[in-house]
Amino acid sequence: MKRPLQNIAASLLFVVLPSSALAGLEPGEQINLTIRGVGPVEQQKISGVYRVGESGGIRLPLLDELVSARGLTPEQFARAAEAAYVKAGIYARPAIEVEALQGKDQQGTAVVSVGGQVRRAGDSPFRKGMTVIQAIDAAGGRNEFGGRNLLLLRDGKQYCLDFTNLAHKNIVLLPNDSIQVEQKQVFDKWKGTEEAVRKLTE
Repeated sequence: MKRPLQNIAASLLFVVLPSSALAGLEPGEQINLTIRGVGPVEQQKISGVYRVGESGGIRLPLLDELVSARGLTPEQFARAAEAAYVKAGIYARPAIEVEALQGKDQQGTAVVSVGGQVRRAGDSPFRKGMTVIQAIDAAGGRNEFGGRNLLLLRDGKQYCLDFTNLAHKNIVLLPNDSIQVEQKQVFDKWKGTEEAVRKLTE
């Protein structure tokens, strides 16, 4: 009677979880975050690709403070992000899923991520001198729902750019920058400030 139990115990020793489920997030790594349980506009605004900043945190839309990510598994960070939105009184029951995007910095392949209201969301190989508009064009350009507000995520900080501003579209990107094209609104006003945008060129 003992042999079957021993066999089961031995087999359990060889159960290996995916490395992405066990490994903790580190600065420079990217995640793909999807939120549900909120309105469609909020889903579009928040869901996307984010990069862990040098401080070990990730800045998510609508939150004033960074959400700590260093050392957390993707699932642990998802729970931390949910708790942050609930604590801030923004959402009552957000449901967040997080996937670690493997092989970006580790393989030395720099990318620029473009998401939101574009025709082909995803990563594009980074090229030196690459601009905001070039990255959006590489993603097929804005779709019919694309608005004027562009969210640029860099080192855990978020900047709002204006698609109708030529200077903003010609801002030079850095490796692993992430751009989200927001959905067009009835009164599609730019929500950023020139003071904040200037920090990108300092």
